[in-house]
Amino acid sequence: MEVELLLRITAIVVAGGFLVQVINWSDIWTNIKSRFKRKEKEIVEEEVDFLEIVGLWHTLKDKCTLYGLEEAVEKLDEVFPLLNSEEKNV
Repeated sequence: MEVELLLRITAIVVAGGFLVQVINWSDIWTNIKSRFKRKEKEIVEEEVDFLEIVGLWHTLKDKCTLYGLEEAVEKLDEVFPLLNSEEKNV
């Protein structure tokens, strides 16, 4: 090998060594990991007012009664007995 070719190869290796030291590998590694990481579904929790839930329950029960779904009305009464207590007291 010629001396000039050896100097060029040595210069490239030294420059590569400096380049490897300057690069922030932790950022690159974090970026690579984030691309292959499973994305978890974000669960958005909304504050739901209890009275809104009761209103929706009454709406569902009224619709079931309107369409003659007596068995569904009975099951709703079984599942939500506390919401029924006001109707029995009246």
